Amino acid sequence: AVADPGYVGSETCRNCHAEAWAAWQSSHHFQAMRPADEESVLARFDGQERTFHGVSWTPTRRGGDYLLNDMPVRYTFGFSPLQQYLVRREGGRLQALNLAWDSRPAEQGGQKWFHLRQQMTQDSPFTWSRHLQNWNGRCAQCHSTHVISEFDRQTWQYSSSFSEPNVACEACHGPGEEHVTAAKAGEFKPLVNAPATLTWKFTGGPIAAADGRASDAHLDMCGGCHSRRSLVSQVIPGSDFFEQYELALLEPGLYYADGQIRDEVFVLGSFLQSRMHAAGVTCMNCHEPHSGRVRFEDNRLCAQCHNPANYDLAAHTRHKAGAAGSYCIDCHMPATTYMQLDDRRDHRFGIPDPALTVSHGVPNACNTCHDDKSADWAAGVLGQASSGDDYALAHTRLLSLDPLAVPRAAGYISNPAHPAIKRATLLALLPMTDGAIQLALDNLESGEFLLRQAAARKLGEAPVEVRRMALPRLAGNQDQRVGRTAGRSLADLAATASEEELALLSPLLTAYRNSLAPSLDLPSTLTELARLELALGHTDKARSALEDAVRTEPHYVPALLNLADLHRANGHPKLAGQRLAQAVGAAPDSGAANHSYGLYLVRQGKPRESLHYLKQAMLQADASPRFAYVYAVALDAVSETSRAVDVLRQASAKWPNQFDLLLLEVLYREKAGRLSGIRTPLAALAQ
Repeated sequence: AVADPGYVGSETCRNCHAEAWAAWQSSHHFQAMRPADEESVLARFDGQERTFHGVSWTPTRRGGDYLLNDMPVRYTFGFSPLQQYLVRREGGRLQALNLAWDSRPAEQGGQKWFHLRQQMTQDSPFTWSRHLQNWNGRCAQCHSTHVISEFDRQTWQYSSSFSEPNVACEACHGPGEEHVTAAKAGEFKPLVNAPATLTWKFTGGPIAAADGRASDAHLDMCGGCHSRRSLVSQVIPGSDFFEQYELALLEPGLYYADGQIRDEVFVLGSFLQSRMHAAGVTCMNCHEPHSGRVRFEDNRLCAQCHNPANYDLAAHTRHKAGAAGSYCIDCHMPATTYMQLDDRRDHRFGIPDPALTVSHGVPNACNTCHDDKSADWAAGVLGQASSGDDYALAHTRLLSLDPLAVPRAAGYISNPAHPAIKRATLLALLPMTDGAIQLALDNLESGEFLLRQAAARKLGEAPVEVRRMALPRLAGNQDQRVGRTAGRSLADLAATASEEELALLSPLLTAYRNSLAPSLDLPSTLTELARLELALGHTDKARSALEDAVRTEPHYVPALLNLADLHRANGHPKLAGQRLAQAVGAAPDSGAANHSYGLYLVRQGKPRESLHYLKQAMLQADASPRFAYVYAVALDAVSETSRAVDVLRQASAKWPNQFDLLLLEVLYREKAGRLSGIRTPLAALAQ
């Protein structure tokens, strides 16, 4: 910790705000990170050895120190339902250990050491010593106050500091020095404070009406830490969320197709989907701001706005009062468990949709509890013949890259009644058709930032002539937040841009470069930087950034694949092959790695050897129609054209209405003499 100009510390705030300070003392924010001592450490450092995944750990005490395998624990991290521990490493790093303490009561299975991952090899990126467990770049901003973390790529050193180790008053309210000085002089200098929440009044309907003007100030205050996002600017408490962060959209792997939480996404992306947000509800309607606790532990929480005479009834809940399933949150905020035992509730406030489970395999709250019953049973109980979730139905078709899904998705995107984050997610996913290009151009002027950003991102996939056409509009956009996305989308125009185009492009590229600066210790950001440098013709700088990315995380596949491309372009196929082999070895479930290595083997004159990797690429979660196309071509090249037809048929079932796949199937059916099924791809081509 360092003395920060303007920051006075929570003890100073206590003098005038004793009640708020006392509530904060009981909060998760207070316990977010604390120096390891008798008061903060919850675990038993008893000298007993524990072994997890083949690695032994011995927690011991030595004087006033707490040690794990003789490494002194410097800070505790969290406290309920688990507590992690930070140790100091070389280069100014603090690392979060994989070993954690289950702080739940013993009768709930707690009061023991456990490992945060059910399975893990010691070469995993999640090993405690790797970058994914690094406090400086991945944890600090949300667990401490006024964090300044600088990383020197030359010395590979961090210089990190904070005004207080935990999330204290000034993390949310901003520096207090002027406020305190004014108060001592009998004056008032306001801190960062969100406006009062809306009040809600029942006016005859089942749902209360808002009284007052809605504001996103609470989301600006809380969202930076309670969201899945990347840092793109300096953090200033209370500033516009989108000035400081880039929010992840409802992407596969993070969310299910209907928007339910899947990975750890930390609330904001879910809440922005909800009717609650649209109505003006904010965090503080449900949570007391200083303790963080919910205002009520039962259905009274929801009854603030939802008349219990209409909703807190067995006829609505389909469960007896007081029984599991009778609480609003059971059905509308189902919990997902992370880190083995940490339950987080979905703030989408969705309605259970077992019919969507039947048709698309999306989970539903009914079968989460009734796991002995089928989704068909649950749909029958609710009287559902089919799902009516227009977003989920459009989203699943777009995830299959179906170009014929564009009109339905466009209808959803164009309806301002739908949540902006859902509309932006669909816009970013559209296959690159003329209709998608027009929709992106139209949404550059949207009143919703997320749609403007998604439009700028989508145009990055458009043909070069379209991007050149859109450049003046993107450069003329007054929103600098859109500018950084536009810079990313247009970077590769720089190499061939005219002097006039460069004048328009340069500010966008600067905005893009500036957005990368706060996180140049992360391999993903370094890989993005390399892409920018390459677009500008700075090959050596691009190579340096990629090598730094691999140094940070040897298993980071995008950096390895980009390095391989650089080596191949510079006439070093052997070095390219080494990087590709490294990528496949590190991530055998990466379709991109298998595909790239398969193509490398083809270029090396080893078509038979390539088939294994090209097939594996097509089978992985990140597979694309292109992978199937290339695999089919490779099969044909070794005179296995009939097998290629089967591959193309399977691919068309997974990715319907793909022109290239269908046309190749027609050609190969003719070549293999398998004409009996040729009408199917021909009919799809006609569509």
